[in-house]
Amino acid sequence: MTENKEISDQERQILLNRLHKCLFWVGEQIPSKICIKGREVNLHEVVWEIVNKAKLDHDDLKNIDCFLELLRDKEKEYEECLEHEHLNCDEAKELFDRAAGVMRAIMDLKELTISSKRKVIFKNRHICKDVSTDEWDALTEDINKNER
Repeated sequence: MTENKEISDQERQILLNRLHKCLFWVGEQIPSKICIKGREVNLHEVVWEIVNKAKLDHDDLKNIDCFLELLRDKEKEYEECLEHEHLNCDEAKELFDRAAGVMRAIMDLKELTISSKRKVIFKNRHICKDVSTDEWDALTEDINKNER
């Protein structure tokens, strides 16, 4: 890609195609923070808390499903910006990385909502003791407030 010039249609299409490739998100970094519905979310921390929570109950799974919808909306927003906005190379790369990181978070969390996968994950993982779930708890409070 050309530096600091607006990306070409071809460069834009290459980035969009990469977002749709199977397993492209493997190895992508989950963004530390994103803004969802006007609230700054410590995404990396929230995903870490959920994945390392000793046990997920029915309410957790329901909240994860709601959170996944919010993340899908955010990823779609990033993708639409990547597709339609006037972006230079650096902006396009940053937007691509954020979209890819959000997709990584979606995939990590989605696996926890499938019972058979959840059992395998919980059986084979190293459990971090005394995991604080403050970020997740605060986020679920917001999710539940917005549902009412």
